[in-house]
Amino acid sequence: MTPPTPPTPSAPATVAGRALSDWSREGRFGTWYALGPADADEPPLGVLRIHRALLTPSGAQERLTSAVRSVAKLRLPGVPATVDLVREAGDVWLIVARPPVRTVADLLATGAPGLDGGSAASVLNETAQTLLALHAAGLAHGSLTPDRVVLAPDGTALLTEAALATALAASDASPQDADVTAWASLARTLGTAWAAPGTPAAELLARCSATAGSDGLAAARTTLTSGRTALPRDFLRRAALRTAAAAASAELAEPATESAAPAEPTEPAPLDVAPDARDTVLGKRHRTAPATPLTPTLDGGEEADEIVLRFGPGVPRSEEEALRALWEAPAPAPAPVRRRRRRAGRLVAAGALAVVAVVLWLLLRPTPGPAVTAVRVTAPPQRLTCGGTADVTGVVTTDGHAGPFKYRWLRSDGQRSEVLTRTARGGEHEVAVHLRWTVRGPGRFQGTAHLQVLRPGTSPLEAEAAFTYACAG
Repeated sequence: MTPPTPPTPSAPATVAGRALSDWSREGRFGTWYALGPADADEPPLGVLRIHRALLTPSGAQERLTSAVRSVAKLRLPGVPATVDLVREAGDVWLIVARPPVRTVADLLATGAPGLDGGSAASVLNETAQTLLALHAAGLAHGSLTPDRVVLAPDGTALLTEAALATALAASDASPQDADVTAWASLARTLGTAWAAPGTPAAELLARCSATAGSDGLAAARTTLTSGRTALPRDFLRRAALRTAAAAASAELAEPATESAAPAEPTEPAPLDVAPDARDTVLGKRHRTAPATPLTPTLDGGEEADEIVLRFGPGVPRSEEEALRALWEAPAPAPAPVRRRRRRAGRLVAAGALAVVAVVLWLLLRPTPGPAVTAVRVTAPPQRLTCGGTADVTGVVTTDGHAGPFKYRWLRSDGQRSEVLTRTARGGEHEVAVHLRWTVRGPGRFQGTAHLQVLRPGTSPLEAEAAFTYACAG
């Protein structure tokens, strides 16, 4: 049982360079807030302010760091993507890709139009496959309740606070067994609340709950998926869940304005860990822009091809910075031989520098981009299998003029790319950009990739495509 916590000090104005909104939600391990976007067209992030009392026991901070990293490395589609774990203003903050605005607990308390047995089955199927993936990795959620099941924009169910209980709450019970018991309880609750009594859907959900208690979570999920004929035909569309998720955006208050005076920075109390961890565990120190990519920094032992988001081709910033550095670097002085040769050498060097300056100016000068007239996205039609990678292709139609344009990818699991640049050649009316999306773990998943082509002074052009994934485990 979590010990009582003392009154929480007032929250700072910003965290990791982003403004805290007025919206908040109390959780088991702290208080959730929304972090204002860095750009107007970006969604807010979610941030959990961990109760200080939970971090005072010996080793708690190290266990928290290990748990967050372990979950983040799995990159599960059913867990909000981890952005960072930072120490700021004397508190530890867990930053994730979305705030837990609309939860299943909210829907149970206030209701929502159209929720039925199919809605319950969708939530149960997605939470089960996430729990099974955590268990397969030797982890557990540890504190599954309806208020820790949050809806993504496409209506899928995500689990917040995964593995925090194993790090911060002492318990003699097996956390994986606790997950199974909690899922069985969730199945009973949703079956009673959303499925009409006496219908095949209600009977299926009751049977799943009983199966979880007797035969385990994997058997319960098999019972659920094999009984899909008892559910409404269109339940996979998640129409009611999508509507409920869309309504949640209005609950977020406007973040503090930029003119508001920022809180005076306070020196955080030192942690019993390495000095860098007092600022940030998973990302860069004192970020003032959105973390990119929205996945934690990989350990040195991980393979480079394990990165889930890969983009290209484009204009690498490193090349542009190298050219600028070359331009700014002073040319080495020629070795003196004779005074006359030295003067001639200076003239030659000055001429060479002038030529280099002209070439670099031509390379680096800003050029107007092409006019983008349309965009479309295609995803692999065949179903992905265990550990498969979807090569999602976006085709940008232009007026044929040469020059750069900017774009980014947004994924339905909450991850997004940074703003990328692609240079179109003259006469090229269609330019292809790619997103490689790798999915791992047992279960079924539908991923939606959304492409935004940014246009100065007007709204972006957008398109999306979806693919399916199935893995028996």
